[in-house]
Amino acid sequence: MAGRALTIRLGNGVEVLGDKEYYFDADAIESCGTFCISHAHSDHLPKRIASTEVVASDVTLRCLNGRSKKQLAMAPADGVTMLDAGHMAGSRMFQVEVNGRKVLYTGDLCTRDRCGNHGARPVKTDVLIIESTYGKPRYVFPPSDVIASLIYDEVEDNFSQNRPVSLYAYPFGKSQDMIRVLRDFGPYADLSVYNATALVRSEDDPLECNLWDGGDIDGPFAVICSPWLKRTRQSELLCNRDVKRLAVSGWAIDAGYKRKMGVHEAFPFSDHADFNDLIGFVKGCDPELVLTHHGSADSLAYEIKARLGIEARPMVRGQRTLAEF
Repeated sequence: MAGRALTIRLGNGVEVLGDKEYYFDADAIESCGTFCISHAHSDHLPKRIASTEVVASDVTLRCLNGRSKKQLAMAPADGVTMLDAGHMAGSRMFQVEVNGRKVLYTGDLCTRDRCGNHGARPVKTDVLIIESTYGKPRYVFPPSDVIASLIYDEVEDNFSQNRPVSLYAYPFGKSQDMIRVLRDFGPYADLSVYNATALVRSEDDPLECNLWDGGDIDGPFAVICSPWLKRTRQSELLCNRDVKRLAVSGWAIDAGYKRKMGVHEAFPFSDHADFNDLIGFVKGCDPELVLTHHGSADSLAYEIKARLGIEARPMVRGQRTLAEF
């Protein structure tokens, strides 16, 4: 690819092309180029696999292979530096060098240390490609340890009244955080959370929980459920009992989230960076150019330029080139 201008665009995932070809969180794993998978959430995983080699953490590979008929292996990571993204077990950022420029792709990231997870740390780079899930200024979360304590106290209070608790959280990521927060209560997990946890646990982080099959449990109990459980018979069983229903999500900042989720209480606990975290991360990376995507890309690009004076642009599908800066 000698002589090819540096091009960064949305295509097969996020494409970084020049004297080398990198594809981040691609829809299709092909035989040409280096394919990097940031973490195991379904919206970042390939839908078609033609080649079986990718760059990813051991945990991400284990999660992917646990859910896929085609097994993937680690590709040679020459020229790729993997950095902890702080989002969930095994999540990684990737820094590469193309046409003499350092490019950092964050994937989903969280800069806060929480529940045993170490937050992402900024590194100097020329070009930063950053997620923008909570890229609007109103999305600022309380400290994670404060919210974790509130959740613990809520469960403890309900147990003192002999009342069971259900807590909705995505199977990969926040569910494991909640298992750590609620370990004193011997938490149960629905099947999707239980299976996800089995893929990410380790000797250092055993993530002990019990499988809840939808049956009755003597005494008060805490069960961690996927949000999609709401559409199943198990959810009906929880709704028909005197169960305190809770949810954890950064979207709990929004008015109406509790009603949307059909829960009694919702806590703004997130495995993503909030707006202030994103701005701080950009400042720490000190890039010449920031490309925002995957969320409130327009808002975050505008705020980066206004607050930090750094050139920032939202990535737009169909945009063909982003040549020499």
